[in-house]
Amino acid sequence: MRAVTVSQFGIPPVVRDDLPEPTAGPGQVLVRVRASSVNWLDADMVHGMFTETMPHKLPITLGRDFAGIVEAVGHGVRTLEVGDEVFGEVPVGEPAHEGAWAELIATGEHTLIRKPAALDTATAGVAALAATTAIIAVDALDLVPGETVLVVGATGGVGGVAVQLARAAGAIVLAPGLPEDEEYLRGLGVSEVLPRGDDSTAALRRVRPDGVDALLDAVTAYEITPFADLVRDGGRIASPTDAAGYGPGRTNVTRGPCTEILGRVARHLADGTITIPIHQSYGLADAAMALQALTAHHTRGKIAVRVA
Repeated sequence: MRAVTVSQFGIPPVVRDDLPEPTAGPGQVLVRVRASSVNWLDADMVHGMFTETMPHKLPITLGRDFAGIVEAVGHGVRTLEVGDEVFGEVPVGEPAHEGAWAELIATGEHTLIRKPAALDTATAGVAALAATTAIIAVDALDLVPGETVLVVGATGGVGGVAVQLARAAGAIVLAPGLPEDEEYLRGLGVSEVLPRGDDSTAALRRVRPDGVDALLDAVTAYEITPFADLVRDGGRIASPTDAAGYGPGRTNVTRGPCTEILGRVARHLADGTITIPIHQSYGLADAAMALQALTAHHTRGKIAVRVA
């Protein structure tokens, strides 16, 4: 079986064609993968950033999101059958080992859901991680119509979906962006685009001197967001990168795939509440280039990986 793996941390992943094909165990579904995506989690795993916090089993197959077709179901699986088109997310696992940049994956029934017929496979393949994370983060902000929310990282996968969900909730969305990002961000639903960089906080204070009601920071990692002081007293902060801080109204999103949230992703994509633009697409053989494109270049939306 072909798959993209890391056998040594700190070097680019490679394509191998000698891995054994997985089988569907009890409660598992075997999926022939057709599409996936690149996430920052993949880049972090390549560099061994989680070796001190979780066990790893080398070689590690990269890739979390997937869309494909069910090839087999294990004992006890009740919601899916052979031939179903599905999408979902492979959990990192304990130890980290399995991933979606492979021709076949065996994953738990709770990690995937039927793909809506109107949803194209490429979009389904980039959706799960970013959209489920954004849904949980925006849920935590508990936005009501007319409130203001600052979304940091709005050009990325999580941030872009969060902008659309916040807009659908009736909130007024602000986001830092480069001049060339303005049209893209306004297309997602951003009302005010702030200069990106050191001037972002000063610009926000000028346009919103009383601060904002809520903040979602999808960029700052493992330290308190520098935008926290811009949130009004009693406001809320959410972050998928452990930047929210601690206390009332602060939520550091911890998550894993589940069918309830994936169902919401499917409905939002099917009815047009959210879209997930694909910035670039790479074949499985060029997955290392896709990973480099994410880490070395400014992107908008998601980078897709074509598996089949």
